[in-house]
Amino acid sequence: MDVIRVAILYTIYFALMFFTTFFIAKWMGEGYEQSTTMAFTAGSNDFELAIAVAISVFGINSGAAFAAVIGPLVEVPVMIALVNVAFYFKRKFYAN
Repeated sequence: MDVIRVAILYTIYFALMFFTTFFIAKWMGEGYEQSTTMAFTAGSNDFELAIAVAISVFGINSGAAFAAVIGPLVEVPVMIALVNVAFYFKRKFYAN
């Protein structure tokens, strides 16, 4: 159950950061390429660093280390789904 709870929260975080950043960049007048780049940058994380820090500070069997390890397992499929969203946004908002 812990994996599902952590995965749900990560999914919400990635999506919220992606959509918020994309639409703020679009509102500021940025093109598709810039809006998408900023959105993916804001939505992704440095989980490699988070895993190393969590394990070294809290130990290998800690909840923090567990949550940090779940992050990349959730991030990859969510980001792939958001690629499809970005293509949809390109057709919807930036069609020539």
